[in-house]
Amino acid sequence: KFMSVEVKVLVVGPSKSGKTAISNFISDAIPNAENPALAPSKPTIGCRILEFERQVKRGTGMANVSIELWDVSGDRKYEDTWPAIRHNGIGLIFVYDGDKSSEELDNWYKWFAEPLGVKESQCLVFAHHKTDNLKGQKALTKALAKVHIVTTSLEQNAGVIKDEFDRFLVHLVAAAVEKRERDEASVLN
Repeated sequence: KFMSVEVKVLVVGPSKSGKTAISNFISDAIPNAENPALAPSKPTIGCRILEFERQVKRGTGMANVSIELWDVSGDRKYEDTWPAIRHNGIGLIFVYDGDKSSEELDNWYKWFAEPLGVKESQCLVFAHHKTDNLKGQKALTKALAKVHIVTTSLEQNAGVIKDEFDRFLVHLVAAAVEKRERDEASVLN
C-alpha cells in the first residue's frame, strides 16, 4: 500500500550553528555536493523554505513524503514571525554548535516545541561540528533529555545526517497520519 503524506519540519537553534548547511544537505540543495562542508552559507533572514520529497517505509508499505523544511534564522530579531513559522509544524530539528553548550536549546524548545505540543519522537537534535573535531556531544538539558541526539559533521559523517533524517521522517509520517485522522474524525463528529 502506497500513501502520500505532507510534513512541515522546522530547523531551529542558535545563530551560526549550522542550520542552513544541514538544511541544504538534507534537501540536496547544495551547490558543492562532493564536499558539503565547503558550500557557502550566509545568515538566514527570517526563514527559508526548502521543498523536496523522500520515500520511507510505513508498516508493510511505503509513504511518499512531501517535505517542507523551514530553515529558521537563529536571530531573535525575527521572533515576531515565529507564530506564523510554527503554524502546522509537525517536526522540529534542533541544531546547536556541538563545541558549545546546549543550554540555549531549552529556550528553542520553549519557543517552538511547547507551543506546537509535539512529542519527543517529533524532535531531533543535531550537535553539529563545523570542523572535523568530533568531540562527544554534551548532555542535553532537562527539556530535551528524552530527544534523540546525533553528533554531526559535514566533513566527517555527512551520510549520518540523511540517515537520521530519514529515520526521523518515519516518526513524522506516523504523527501526520494520526493528526489527519483526528482532524477527519472531528469534522465527521
